[in-house]
Parts: sequence; structure tokens; C-alpha cells
Amino acid sequence: MKRKFSVVFFKHLFIVFHLFVTGISSQTIPTNDVEAINAKLDLEKSSRDIINALRYGKFSLADIEFKKIQNQKYEIFAEYDYLNGSILYTRMNWPEAKESLLRALKKEPNHESASFLIGMIYAQEDNWNEAKENWIETNQISPYNPFYHYNLGLAYFILKDFKNAILSLNRSLEYKPNYFEARLILAKTYLELNEIEKAEIELNLILEVDKKNIAAQNLFGRVVYLKEKDPRKALSYLKNERILGWREKKIYARCYFEIRKWRESENLFRSIAYSPFADEYDHSFYLNLLLNLGYDERANEFYHFTQKQARGETKIAEAYRMLLTSREGKELLYHYFKLRY
Repeated sequence: MKRKFSVVFFKHLFIVFHLFVTGISSQTIPTNDVEAINAKLDLEKSSRDIINALRYGKFSLADIEFKKIQNQKYEIFAEYDYLNGSILYTRMNWPEAKESLLRALKKEPNHESASFLIGMIYAQEDNWNEAKENWIETNQISPYNPFYHYNLGLAYFILKDFKNAILSLNRSLEYKPNYFEARLILAKTYLELNEIEKAEIELNLILEVDKKNIAAQNLFGRVVYLKEKDPRKALSYLKNERILGWREKKIYARCYFEIRKWRESENLFRSIAYSPFADEYDHSFYLNLLLNLGYDERANEFYHFTQKQARGETKIAEAYRMLLTSREGKELLYHYFKLRY
């Protein structure tokens, strides 16, 4: 009799302890509702399986596992809506994913993963201001996650709020000192502020550990040219033209021009020259390139093209520049899930 009493007592004690640890609200689930507790435990196991499947691109497995929990007893939990939103996110169904994630946050306001993923949706939609606001909230929920601070810093960088970008990126590096992606964006931020020496320090910290870091080498060439005006030395750091941002393209096109490699310069600068935000200097530079290559007819056509363009900053030019920067930013974001397409 005493043995039976002990078993019942400890079983009850385990249920109460589990309710306390997992944070199940007594208003949602009565403390004596063992069925609900079991549903919560089952959901947590399925959640781990689904999240891991989504992280590694095993989408069919994630779909199969999610079908197993499409039951009313699971739908009362925030985690269910988060998992649904995550699957919709990987399918790039942004509006539906956002609705599901917002339902999760309504049930559980401190659900950091749901908050983070909503920010990712805004970034995918090129709405970096909303992404920033959402990630500020995510960092308030979970202030010690370096990846959350990194994405927030990247959002600040894209929005040209360089002061806050530096603060967020440095905070990310406090919690993960070897986070090279954060150092790279920090170096880019310093270059935008013309603080070349600080950018050089950050890039050296990357290259001391990872000498073959292509992104850091590409950016270091920009530092070398701005600091030493040595085009050949700068070009020695150029490892992959396909991943260059438009700011780096301008620098390296200039380097090629100065060593009379006009064809390479023209190939690199063409997309800049025809962009809406190219200024008169960019147009003159490109015309000079075309003439040096003997492309007289193309130079004439390009001249007439420039005459049709509106002068100065326009809304279209600013939007185009923002979209280019956004595309670069989406490639640099910390992604928790892969996308299906």
C-alpha cells in the first residue's frame, strides 16, 4: 500500500513539475489534465523532428511529420502554429506563414522563434524596416542570441542606420567572437562611414583565422584601394566577381581601368552604368571605357541613353538601389530554414 502511494505521489509531482518547466498556463490546461500534458510532450517531439527536417531541406519528411499532428488536441498550443508557419515559410507562402506565426505569438508572446521568423518574412518581402522592428522585439525576448543580433545589425546596415548597425553587430560578436559574417558586415559599415582603418582591423581578424575567406578578401581589396590607391595590389584580393556588391564593383572596375584592362572594367561596370542611380561621373567613366575599347557606336547609343535619364536622385533610382542592397542582404542573412525552390 505504501509503495502504491509513493508511485502515485511521484507521478503527480512529475506532472506539476513539468507544467512549471514547460510553462503551460493553468488557464489553458488544467493541472490534472494528463491527456493535454501528453499531447504537449508529443508535440515537442514532433517539433524537434520537423524543425531538423526543415533545417536540412528534408521537406517531404517535415510534411509527413506535420500531418501526424494535425489534430485538435495539438492546435491549442502556440508551437503548432509556429510549425505550420515554418512549413509555409519554406514554401515561400509569406502571407499565410505570417498569419500562422502571429497566432503563435498571440498564444505565447515570448515565442522567440516565431518572432524571429516573422522578421525573416518581412526581409524576404524587402520590407527591412518592419524586419528591423520585429527583430528588436525578438532580441528583447532572447537578448543573448548572436544570430538575432546579427540579423538586426544587417537590417540596420541596409537601412543606413550605421550607428545602430555597429551596436548590434558588436553585440553579436560579444556572444560569438568568431562570427565572421558579423565582422564582414561590420567592416562594410565602417567603409560606409569612411572609417577605413576600422574596416581593415575587422577584415584582418577574419583573414588571420580564415585566409581563404572569399568575401573578406573581396572586401579587403576595396580597403587596399581606398587606403593605398594601388590598383594591382587591390586586384590581387579579388577572388570572385560574381559575389561582389555594387559598391565593390565600382572599385574594382576602377582598378581594372587604371591598369588598362578596359574590357574587364567594362564587363564589371556595365550594370552600374545602366542603373537608374548612376551619376554623371559613372556615365562619363563608362563612356570613356567604351571609347577606349573602340566601341564608338555603343558609346553613341549609351550617350543618348543618358540624355533620356532623369537627373539627380529620383524615387525610382532610390528604390532600385534599395532592391539591389536588399538582394545582397538576403544572401547574407542568417537563415534558420532552407527554402524549397
